[in-house]
Amino acid sequence: MMAMTRPWRKLSSNIAGLTARVASISTGNTDHAWIFSSDAAKSAGHSSLLSKSDTVFQMVSDTVSPKNWDEYVKRKAGYFALCEAKSDFKFEHCGSWHFIYGDVGFRAMHLVSYKKGWNDVDTTRLAMKHDAEYQKEYRGSLKLLKNQHIELHKGFSYWPEPEKRSGQNIYDVRSYKLKPGSMYDWGNYWAKGIKCRTRVRDDIPYAGFFTQLGKIHTIYHMWVYSDLADRKDCRMDTWTNPEWNEIVANTVPLIKNMETRILEPLPFSPTQ
Repeated sequence: MMAMTRPWRKLSSNIAGLTARVASISTGNTDHAWIFSSDAAKSAGHSSLLSKSDTVFQMVSDTVSPKNWDEYVKRKAGYFALCEAKSDFKFEHCGSWHFIYGDVGFRAMHLVSYKKGWNDVDTTRLAMKHDAEYQKEYRGSLKLLKNQHIELHKGFSYWPEPEKRSGQNIYDVRSYKLKPGSMYDWGNYWAKGIKCRTRVRDDIPYAGFFTQLGKIHTIYHMWVYSDLADRKDCRMDTWTNPEWNEIVANTVPLIKNMETRILEPLPFSPTQ
């Protein structure tokens, strides 16, 4: 227990001094060698600076009535099979998961990507609206839900694109609500932070997003581990990197609130 708390004790002693430093940092100062500049932000939207591709990601969270869970999983597998067969539905199914810790029970999350960005989002939305077969399946599944939440994201340029994984894995989804105006500082510190995590093992990062439509100023980091013990070991090993303490200390003051949830892939998920 002492070994686990020692890094946080050291971190706590540094945060007060580092907070003042964060307040005085300008991301336009080239002495810090930032990859994102606040000066550039004056003539460009933050999404064009923080993201390197046109791809838009859609994250859907479904809360399901417990009695309907088995039917929901079966129908959702059929839903994605139907969508895949539609040539005018311009998205790729990345993954589907079941929340197991840190959230309400019987909740699922689905992630799809639109490679040509907003054009593909618009094309698919209109195609779905006028496809009778799709509408029948979609509306028929709504009776199984308590609620559904949909957000659209862009991926950070310094995170990998989501790739299919095999085996029996768990996914750690960490969400951060940032203070307005802090997105660039977050990006610059985490461009270094992701390197600290991949030095432990390069297959840990799965995807990193920032919200475009939904809860704005919200960040999602998704990590992959073989199990909870592997998660603990990888996170502890990251603290052995000299830069990690400073990165965490400088990003903590940027956060309004945060959550972490553990998910496992559903049987039909392309990534496991």
